Amino acid sequence: MIKVNLLAGAPGATAAREWLPREQRSAVLGVSLLLVTAVTLGGWWWYLSYTRASLDERIVAAETEIVRLKEAARLLEQTNARRTLLAERLGLIERLRASKRAPVSLLETVSRSVPEGMWLLELKQTGQSVQVEGRALSLTSVTDFALRMQNSGLFEHPVEILTTMTEQVDQTTVVRFSIRAEASQPRTTVPTALSATSAPGAPAGRSGV
Repeated sequence: MIKVNLLAGAPGATAAREWLPREQRSAVLGVSLLLVTAVTLGGWWWYLSYTRASLDERIVAAETEIVRLKEAARLLEQTNARRTLLAERLGLIERLRASKRAPVSLLETVSRSVPEGMWLLELKQTGQSVQVEGRALSLTSVTDFALRMQNSGLFEHPVEILTTMTEQVDQTTVVRFSIRAEASQPRTTVPTALSATSAPGAPAGRSGV
């Protein structure tokens, strides 16, 4: 039996063409690698540019926030300074009011403490020290006056009787006295002097300051 190979090319037939010649494959591969590298580098550059722009925006926002916080801190500092100044002024006003009320309170307290049969001649205040001089018909009135001043709450204990001496006023024997007391609360020094000398022969009644 004879077999004939009909697929075999006839003598002199040309070989099939290759799509990419072997000598160009290396060049095409190199170009492909260059394109892939260029695309990769382009993507990386775009990512870096995007990241840089995002960071720049965040930096600008942070700087704006810093400026705002600095302004808020400055306003807060000014507010605290004004509050401190206002507190100092209010304290000064209160101290001035207290210093103005102190002599009035002192005179009222001493006046309320004067018993019957006594009249005052002089009252002096230097700092917290108060000295009172006057006349009384009896030594009992003097001790009663010192006790009332001591119990008034305005003076420290004890209220001290410095001197007592008898003298004649229009043929009447009276007791000349001097009393010293210390104010119980600190005050602004307001020297106070009050003199009220009774005329000889004044009635032996209560006399205010």
